[in-house]
This record gives sequence, C-alpha cells and structure tokens, in this order.
Amino acid sequence: MSAGTTTAQDVRAARVASRGAGDLTPRDKQRVLRRIAELTEARLDDILARNKAEADALASRSDSGRPAGRALLRPARLERIVRGIRDLADADDPAGAVRDLSRQANGLLVGRMRVPLGVLAVIYESRPEVTLESAALAIKSGNAVLLRGSGDCPDTNGVLADVARDALRAEGLDPDIVRQLESPDRSAIWDLVTGDEPVDLVVARGGEGFLAELRERSRYPVLSSGGGNCHVYVDEEADLDAASRIVANAKLSDPSMCNAVETLLVHASHADDYLPRLLGELSDAGVELRGCEASVRAHPLVKPATEEDWATEYLAPVLAVRVVPGVEQAIAHIAAYGTGHSEAILTTRYEHARRFQYAVDAAAVYVNASTRFTYGYEFGTGPMLGISTQKLHARGPLGVRDLMAEKYVISGDGQIRETP
Repeated sequence: MSAGTTTAQDVRAARVASRGAGDLTPRDKQRVLRRIAELTEARLDDILARNKAEADALASRSDSGRPAGRALLRPARLERIVRGIRDLADADDPAGAVRDLSRQANGLLVGRMRVPLGVLAVIYESRPEVTLESAALAIKSGNAVLLRGSGDCPDTNGVLADVARDALRAEGLDPDIVRQLESPDRSAIWDLVTGDEPVDLVVARGGEGFLAELRERSRYPVLSSGGGNCHVYVDEEADLDAASRIVANAKLSDPSMCNAVETLLVHASHADDYLPRLLGELSDAGVELRGCEASVRAHPLVKPATEEDWATEYLAPVLAVRVVPGVEQAIAHIAAYGTGHSEAILTTRYEHARRFQYAVDAAAVYVNASTRFTYGYEFGTGPMLGISTQKLHARGPLGVRDLMAEKYVISGDGQIRETP
C-alpha cells in the first residue's frame, strides 16, 4: 500500500492494472519474468542479508509462536525459485488456450478458453519467497496481484515486491500489476476481503485458525493452502529397507515443511521385529517419538501419545507412531486425523496400493515414495502459491493454471436455435 492510500484504493489500482495484465503478450510476459530473475540475482546478497536479520529477530522473540525457519529464505531455495521463474518465462502461455473443441450436431464449434481471473489477493504468513512466486505467477497468468505478507518479514517482502515492480517498469509495463499492502495491521486484511471493492480470488496460507476465520469472513472466494498432518503407512508387504529411507526422508529432510510426515502408521506384523529397529534409527537421528501402547513397548524412548498427538502438525523433529491391523485401519486413521495434504503407503502389494490411493482423501497420495515431493517444482508445475487441500477449483500445488478461469467459446456460421 502506498503511503496515504486505503485498501479500497489499492484494490481499485489493481483492478485498473489487471486490464493491462490481461492484454500482455507472451513476449511481454517472457521479458518481464526474465527481468525479475535477473534483478533477483543482482540483489541476492541484499535480499538474503535483510531476510537473515528478520529471521534472527523472530528467533529471539520467544513469544512469536512461529518457527523462525519458516521465515528464513535459504540461498538454495531462492536460487531454485529464480530458475523456476526463468522456466516459467519460457513455458507456453496458458492465456487464450482452447481445449475440448467439439463440433455439435447443429454445426456449432464449442470449446473452453483459459482466461485470467482479474485481481488476485495473496495473503501469507512467513515464507517470504511467496512474494516473488506470487508476482511471477500473476504475470504469467495475466492477472494483477495484491500482496499481503507476514509482519515477520516486512523488509524481505518489500524488497522482493520491489524487484517485481522494478522489472515491470523496466519493460514499460504498469508496476501496479504487482501491488503490496504494506499496513502491518491485520485490519487491512479484513478491509481487503470484506470491502466493496471486489477481488476475484483470495489465495491464503497460514495457521488453521486464521484460515478458518478468513473463509468465514471473506465476501470473495478463498483458496487456502491447508495444514499438513501427513502420514506414512508401512504395509505388511513392504520393502523394509526402502521404508526406512523413505520414513527418515519424510520426517527429517525438512521437518518445518507442510509435506513432512507427522504420523507413522505401521502394520502389526512389524511390531516385534522391524518397528523397534526403525524407531531406534529415528531416535538416534534426533526424532522425539510419541506412540500407542505397542509403539511404547517397541522402544524405550517412545513416550505415550495423547489424542492430541494424532491430530498435531508438529513442524518439528517429532513423530507420532501407531501400530494398525491393516490397510483399512490405516485409511480410517487418516480419515479421522488427516488434513487432506499428502499421504503415503509403502507396499509391494498392488491391491493395497490401489485401494490406498483411491480411498485416502488427500491432495497427493503416494505409493513407495516420500511425502516431501509435494511441491510445484517436483511435480513439474514450477512456482506455486501453496498447496490447496480444498476440492473445488484447485487441489494440490497451486500453479499458473490454477489462477485462471475458463469460459465457453462458440463459433457458428449463422445458426439460430429453433428447439424450445
């Protein structure tokens, strides 16, 4: 938000800019996205220094209640995002693409055209890289975007938004295609989602309490990036060596990520032999274990789990463990406690794999692979705004096509309708 502007004025400015965003040519988009990548690299040291100062300040505040790691912008991650933006620049332009063309009996040619939504509002806590990805995705999809980042990283969010706006200016385009709401007051969010100046889609990521309130209060459609209480189930017929590697990766490669496993489900046939060994390996790697009675018996460092443990997204090196009689009980546990994010079965039995993938209600369901792959770059969609656990409009990693709508386009040669 520019000095002295209201949220309504910001939305109006974005609405005006959205008309130009929708008219960007594929070449325009390619040029400005390449420029964003170049400017990010040129300012990399400054961006990382500002971000480290903010992440350190967050870590020193014991009352923040949020993991500082989620605010820290790691160099390798930012470099990957820059590569993703370059890939996005060179990817086919989704705007105006027509699919499902079919000739009707009356001679009309009917199809569906992909078009921009108009004005996106992206609201997010921590993860300042979302600023850059949101800007890139908005430009590629032909939308304008209003950004409202976390108060944890205002300086980082600001410099990343400036990168995108400077790139638009450098290419002779309206910088308000990317516009930041700078007010630290949460009331600005409610002004945005309840005001008379409409936005076409609100994309949000944050804590479950905040997201629930946002969905309840917003006058406009909300697409939220949900929490990740993710599970891995080790079936009776599993490759146990592979299972050990997958479970360790799913928990330890980055425990603060929403696609990290939080609950391990193990078939009862493994309770006396494999499970003690697996739990020992996890404990030795620094994982705190909380489990059912059978899990407590399997290893002395397992603490008794409470009902709350089964429903908790730890975002830390903590793992809940439950022994179950079979695949149906694993599916039932996930149905009771899962958040619809990422779930995995480790099995060599085809019937169990198919049953699990069909019956488990989640955005991403794996067979014999780590849940940590739920990520736009790993799925080949590139930059993303989060991982939707909803079922309507978009589900899973939110890429450029998820920020667009479709309309029917019909071509005729003089047809009129004569039937009632």
